[in-house]
Amino acid sequence: MAEAEEVPTIPPAPRIPVPGAGSETRAAQVPAAFEPAEVRRRFVAAALAAGASGGLLVVAWLLPPASRGFGTHQALGLPACSWPARFGVPCPSCGMTTAFALASKGRIVDSFTTQPMGCVLAIAAGMTFVAAIWTLATGRTVWPVYERLLGARLAWFAGIAALLAWGYKTALMRGWMG
Repeated sequence: MAEAEEVPTIPPAPRIPVPGAGSETRAAQVPAAFEPAEVRRRFVAAALAAGASGGLLVVAWLLPPASRGFGTHQALGLPACSWPARFGVPCPSCGMTTAFALASKGRIVDSFTTQPMGCVLAIAAGMTFVAAIWTLATGRTVWPVYERLLGARLAWFAGIAALLAWGYKTALMRGWMG
């Protein structure tokens, strides 16, 4: 009669002291990286991120960029922007669709000179797509890297960069810059 193989068991989480709680202890709340629920959550999140960023880049790649640096969104059946006529300045996202279309075709310099923030966001979409595909392929995540990058400083920087890009686009449309 063959002996049954012993199945290894996972030891319980270690008990660690709670700071300031005297001698009380609690189980460490560290999620196991390869628990089925965590693996499913990573897979779903990566699939959604890959679908959203990849879909955005495919649509941008299919669009012909407008030669004047804005208006590419009209190829999607959207109306022309009313900001220039109504307020005399371009809208804050003016030229972003064109910048995405140019960046998705590999024309990064043209994308940046059209709308700097649009170029940065297109590159971020590409990075998100690559990271999501890597997570789907390996089961590992790059979220810890993003966690170190994301925060209040990045939010402030992105807000200021968006305002500067809007100012740049306004200067271009008014003929203040070549």
